[in-house]
Amino acid sequence: MKKLLLTLLVCLASTTAFADTVFTEGFEYANHDFGTPIGWICNDSSWRCGYLEKDHNRIPHTGNWYAFSDTDNAWMFMPFSLFSRMQYRFSCWAISDGDCQLEFWTGTDASPESMHTLLLSTLVGGGEYEKCSSYVDTIPAGCQYIAIHAVTGSGASHLTIDDIEIEMVEQYTFEATEITGDTAMYPGTEATFRFLIHNTGYDPVDITVHPSDEFFTDFGFYHEGSMATTFPTQPDETIEVTVHTTLRPEVEPGTMAWLDIRMTIPCNCNTALVTFWVTPLDPTAVSEDESMVSLFPNPTTDFVTIEAEGLRHVDVIDATGRSIKSVPATENALQLDLTGLRPGIYYISAKTCSTSSFVKSILKM
Repeated sequence: MKKLLLTLLVCLASTTAFADTVFTEGFEYANHDFGTPIGWICNDSSWRCGYLEKDHNRIPHTGNWYAFSDTDNAWMFMPFSLFSRMQYRFSCWAISDGDCQLEFWTGTDASPESMHTLLLSTLVGGGEYEKCSSYVDTIPAGCQYIAIHAVTGSGASHLTIDDIEIEMVEQYTFEATEITGDTAMYPGTEATFRFLIHNTGYDPVDITVHPSDEFFTDFGFYHEGSMATTFPTQPDETIEVTVHTTLRPEVEPGTMAWLDIRMTIPCNCNTALVTFWVTPLDPTAVSEDESMVSLFPNPTTDFVTIEAEGLRHVDVIDATGRSIKSVPATENALQLDLTGLRPGIYYISAKTCSTSSFVKSILKM
């Protein structure tokens, strides 16, 4: 029954999540008569379960059940299928009263001779609890069992382990999230959109952007002031990307337009998509609508004031398209401090409660 439950658990995790714990063994439900832990195979009883008091615990409570070994060469095995296309992390807590080599293996059968791939190898000693952990990039096909192997060394007589965890993650995976919301703009004018890319895998990966050109043209993608279409990322790194693009002049006012930005990586094993929605405005209303947004003084040496009915948000954008200041507005007027910026041309993007977005340039002296 336990083998069936473990198989179902791994299958479920492989289709719904790629960065989560798929197996935890805490030994709380092991047979508490100093026998082999339930679910594990140990023909020579070199691994057993026992109850250890508070002074042998890393967690302050009255005690807990653990697996332990006090023999020179201890093996135990469990049926557990590993997938070759995945990357795994193996970890557990361990304590020993002397030097002891602790190993995790995988193989085809419940015997030492069938264990062919080393998953974790560490020296435990010093009489204090240690968290042992390792990542494995490549799992051979056909691995049906995992094994825990302990070899005692100088002065060791007792090794204890608990909280075994196996986490399954993809080697290359990432996600993307929009920052910029819905926008209203005029056909033929430039828009600025921003989004985040998060490398959720355990290896560096180059992420390439592919924008749709049905409604937009003249794309420029920027990260930290540098223009590119491919962005290198490190594991667990999040970067912000800004795109400058122009809404095509022929887009009909009053319709709904959008910009899809698809992202790929070299192995083509994962993609992500962000979508920005745009309402094209009537060009005949440009003068009237833009007159509702005031920006002064221009040029300026320090402060600039933006006034608009229903003003809700203001962005300051540099010449590379990078948002360097983003301020929410709670009133119809907002004063921005530009004293820390270098002299040059900047763009003020003002959004109102009507979702209209107006971009005006300003000269910082």
